[in-house]
Amino acid sequence: MVNEPPMQPNEPTTVTQVKEREWTDSIGTALLGIGIMVVCGLLMYSVKFWGLPSPMALGTRILIGLGLFVGAGILGLAIYRSLEVRKAPGVAFTCPFCDQVMLFTEAPTADFDCEHCDRTVHFFNGQPIPVRVIICQTCRAEHRVPINVSRYVCDRCNRPLKLSSDLTQKLAVMDDKSAVDAMNQNYDVLLMAIDRRQESELALKLQNIMVVTLPEARKMMLAATNKDPLIVSTNQAQRKAEAIRRQLQELGATVTLRATNPAPVAKRK
Repeated sequence: MVNEPPMQPNEPTTVTQVKEREWTDSIGTALLGIGIMVVCGLLMYSVKFWGLPSPMALGTRILIGLGLFVGAGILGLAIYRSLEVRKAPGVAFTCPFCDQVMLFTEAPTADFDCEHCDRTVHFFNGQPIPVRVIICQTCRAEHRVPINVSRYVCDRCNRPLKLSSDLTQKLAVMDDKSAVDAMNQNYDVLLMAIDRRQESELALKLQNIMVVTLPEARKMMLAATNKDPLIVSTNQAQRKAEAIRRQLQELGATVTLRATNPAPVAKRK
């Protein structure tokens, strides 16, 4: 008896994919309805040139009229389907790499490619694998990498980055609960360098985030270095910390995240 490979979870279906399929079908249906209506309209116009007796001409017009009605019904059905699919509900999921929100027909539990950044979001036991932020020591580029990856090549300078092996072992001992805890881990936002060309805008942003005076914000950000970074915000949820990091990066700052209280990892039995 041949052993069959275990069934793999189906790839999650996004609401966008459902809409695209439905709109494609609706366009084909609409073209069919329009085609029927055009043909029937031409036949209706040409009946008077056929020289048919009155009773027969009347019957022909009735049949053609029914054809027009059928074509209009098909066109109306296509329009109705295209409008209804826009109301399709969806389950929101935020890509851990680009922070863009995707809508799925149901909560995803298997690997899929993000429709915004094209990166593959990996899952383990039905839970998304947590992502960590690493910085290339050569060009200081920031990358988001799943914790089960042991080697990574910098997208900017193409240098190989060797990641710490202890993090790669976490996945083997993670259960569903610890995976959820890892995703809910809190972070500190650290500013390490600034772009002098946008110094004033960055100081205003820091003033609002840190609730300090403008001179204090400017003084603290100018003193920030890689070895002694400025702690902009502490103990924030991952999504909030990522939002702050993006706001500062848009103003030319070099920012990274640091786990505040790392989620406990299950011990091997």
